[in-house]
Amino acid sequence: MSRSTVPHAPRPATSTSDGEHQQWFRRAMAELPAGVTVLTTMAPEGPVGMTTSAFTSLSMDPPLVLACLHHRSGTLAAILEHGAFAVNVLADTMDHTSQVFAEKPLPERFTGVPHHHQDTVPILDDAIAWITCRVHTTYPGGDHTILIGAVTHSTCGRGRPLVRHQGAYRGLT
Repeated sequence: MSRSTVPHAPRPATSTSDGEHQQWFRRAMAELPAGVTVLTTMAPEGPVGMTTSAFTSLSMDPPLVLACLHHRSGTLAAILEHGAFAVNVLADTMDHTSQVFAEKPLPERFTGVPHHHQDTVPILDDAIAWITCRVHTTYPGGDHTILIGAVTHSTCGRGRPLVRHQGAYRGLT
């Protein structure tokens, strides 16, 4: 069996409307499993946070992470004002926590969620790993802001991560 080394050209997007193109793009991205995290920080009114799967490590030397947040996000505004944030890696039992931090109004997200503080930012007690960061750099990225954090502390415990795939929460088996 021979394999072609010539890359296939993508289909032109001109045959679909912008809305259809965005739908197909969203569906294509849903095929890529992603870990589920909650970014947290402090605001003048108290702790705030949001669920995101747009998170990855960026560099080991120096240790840097990257997250993408909608440019109108209240959590992003609080992170930029506070100058520090935490990334909480959710356990596969924390799908409800993920929903709370994705859907509830910003001031209500921490209601009933056990947490403590490390390096001036809230850490979710049930997270299987967490990383504290100071804001290093931001870049525009379409309707999102690319947030790069310089890692100040990290730890991990035991458990399996919560994963999002094809629009649903899943655990690893």
